[in-house]
Amino acid sequence: MNEDGRLKLYGFNNLTKNLSFSFYKLHYLSNSKQFAAYNKYIKSRYSSDNLTTLLSNICHAIGGSILNIAEQDYQPHGASVTLMISEEAQPESVVAHLDKSHICVHTYPDDSPTNNIAIFRADLELSTCGVISPLKVLNFLIGEFDADVIDIDYRIRGMTRDQHGTKRFSDQVIDNISDYLSDTVKGKYQYINQNMSMSNVFHSKLSRKEVNLDDHLLTLGNFPINFTQQTVILENIDRELVELYSN
Repeated sequence: MNEDGRLKLYGFNNLTKNLSFSFYKLHYLSNSKQFAAYNKYIKSRYSSDNLTTLLSNICHAIGGSILNIAEQDYQPHGASVTLMISEEAQPESVVAHLDKSHICVHTYPDDSPTNNIAIFRADLELSTCGVISPLKVLNFLIGEFDADVIDIDYRIRGMTRDQHGTKRFSDQVIDNISDYLSDTVKGKYQYINQNMSMSNVFHSKLSRKEVNLDDHLLTLGNFPINFTQQTVILENIDRELVELYSN
């Protein structure tokens, strides 16, 4: 066992580590003008070009090299990006890892707001093999999307062997995904863990602790809201958050 708690392995490590997120962000839209501004914001902030930059940063942060990029913008909105990655930059590693490691993201803007609340969702998945650990970018991604509710799944598949030839179905000790959350993230979010540890399946769900109306208004085209309106809006937002967090 290494100092960081990871097993010393022998030979090729064919463990596949899959980390996936669903990020939910709520926006309050008062009228058609706000809805148009929301659509413009989503198209700009989460365009395929911007998402490609984000995934490229993730790849380099976990020690990977980009092999191929596929990106697509959709009409009326939404985007998808997939990166094929390798663990090393050397050419001889390309064939070995070409179909084994990838990062992808898909966005799902809300076309039918309820109570003037639009729910934007982005799904992101990191699937890696070898010594790369996608958990290295856990807190970075949470900060990047600044979501209100987050679903996180971590799953390990495959096997490897230690220096004695013994089969190993994980190369690290993990009890909960939340153990890898920073103090900053834990300060912002409440969380629950639901695991099947014997199957190397781990799940955590996060929800923002405090509901602040400013977090749910677009900076473009804000409008005056009296206290009574604010109370109703916050109650509706809180109700949506509870439903997303508990389901």
